[in-house]
Amino acid sequence: MSRASLCLVALLVSPLPLRAQAPARDNPRPATGTASIRGRVVDATGKPLSRVEIRASAAGVNQQANGLTDGDGRYDLNNLPAGIYTVVATKANYVRTSWGEQRPEGPGKRITLADGQKLDNINLSLGRAGVITGKIVDEFGDPVTDVFVSAMRYAYVQGSRRLMPGGRGGATNDIGEFRVYGLSPGQYYVSATLRNFSVGANTDSTDRTGYAPTFYPGTGNVAEAQRLTIAPGQTVANINLALLPIQTAKVSGIAVDSEGKPMANAMIMVGQKVGGTMTNNMGFPVGIDGKFTVSGLTPGDYTLRVGAPAVESATADITITGSDITDLQLIVAKPSTIRGRIVFTDSATSAAPPKPTALDLGAWRDWAIGQQVRSQAKIQDDGTFEISLAAGRVQVRAAPNGGSASTPPWRLNRVVLGDLDVGDTGIEVPPNATVDNVIVEMTNHNSDVSGRVTDADGNVVRDVFVIVFAQDPVHWTVQTRYLSVARPGVDDLFHARLLAGDYYVVAMGDVEAGAWTDPDFLTAAREHAVKFSIADGEKKTIDLPVSPAPVF
Repeated sequence: MSRASLCLVALLVSPLPLRAQAPARDNPRPATGTASIRGRVVDATGKPLSRVEIRASAAGVNQQANGLTDGDGRYDLNNLPAGIYTVVATKANYVRTSWGEQRPEGPGKRITLADGQKLDNINLSLGRAGVITGKIVDEFGDPVTDVFVSAMRYAYVQGSRRLMPGGRGGATNDIGEFRVYGLSPGQYYVSATLRNFSVGANTDSTDRTGYAPTFYPGTGNVAEAQRLTIAPGQTVANINLALLPIQTAKVSGIAVDSEGKPMANAMIMVGQKVGGTMTNNMGFPVGIDGKFTVSGLTPGDYTLRVGAPAVESATADITITGSDITDLQLIVAKPSTIRGRIVFTDSATSAAPPKPTALDLGAWRDWAIGQQVRSQAKIQDDGTFEISLAAGRVQVRAAPNGGSASTPPWRLNRVVLGDLDVGDTGIEVPPNATVDNVIVEMTNHNSDVSGRVTDADGNVVRDVFVIVFAQDPVHWTVQTRYLSVARPGVDDLFHARLLAGDYYVVAMGDVEAGAWTDPDFLTAAREHAVKFSIADGEKKTIDLPVSPAPVF
């Protein structure tokens, strides 16, 4: 895999920010205090670990304390304000560990820290990350060099479970051996890909032999692949597989700009869709006449893109079945535009609304290869705005820039186009077009639901996630306004600020981050949830039992 491809995969795995970072001068100064947390970090044998990064963070406190362990494995985090903290330890080739976690890489227990409190013996034990080794051969049993091998597992990414790479993969060596390391505990599929894309002088070759992306123990279909379970520190060896020989295909065509001129010296980006994730991301040059040829494509679904996504771009989704595709036209379109204005409801307090220019406003879309997920709006003093973006379905979102100190804070209420609230259904933006008269309505009217969570013995528990989500599945979108995820505070109560509407609420002790954006997860979660409705400005108390998280 090229370095650029590896960077793109890393971007996909990393969580995306919900909104742009505000300039430093607009952020409140980090809170400081008089409390401290101390402890020691050891490995599974009890040996002290040095240079482990320790991070203590507290919800609602603009502070994240960081430190490194010394030669004896000890750390000391000082000047902490009061709050409820989680402590996390990370070190290369060890499994990330939260203090008090019930499972590897789980959320961990939270620590209530008072002003001036000196909390000692917050000790952690780190286990080694897992390793998978093996060998890749061809159909004749001969080793194959430069096959990229990765371990992939399902994770929640932008509202769905997608197959994502884990650990550190790499290419096979001169005798076909590979080593994938840095694996967190879990279940993985081993994927082997010999990248045989070719362009330029090689495109006229009559040799159409190639190898399909192959999953262990030797299939091109992830549904038929065997999962490997990796425990902390475990090395799974002898994962050997033979690549699947296959006839490859060529795709050729022409790329032109919005004026019909050849896209000379541009790049065609090609990505293959595997398990809901775009992989094999490679770039191929366009000739001075606008023509391009990409060869060596194995059967599967691909996306081709040309141009700069924020300026002019064109995409094509294709399916390779073994036959060539010719005369494919990529006609680049100029950016489209969304225009509208920001309005505010009557304030629920004596505080005036913020200035429109103090809001962070943008349009979000599902991820696609070479396409930016968010397009920033340009806002005028009178509240009018304009967003330049590529065609497609987007959701318009707004929030106070850098956070808001007001109580209750201003938040997005509606996005109105015509007579419809399209806040969650989104706006379909045509190519090279302008969508006018979009109204973004902000409000500081909030409803509030709170309560306690108890376990099977009736004990009040804090280390839970309380998920509040809409009853109507139309609102089960990644950027929905009708979702709140809360955890109980020092008073044992959870608090969720909501827009008026009809909701489910459920409490779960251990939930994978981002699961609540997946419709399949919410479908299962509502089986244990409590239904309720809440009016504008209403406050409700709902006590909940701990429910099991859905298992997929």
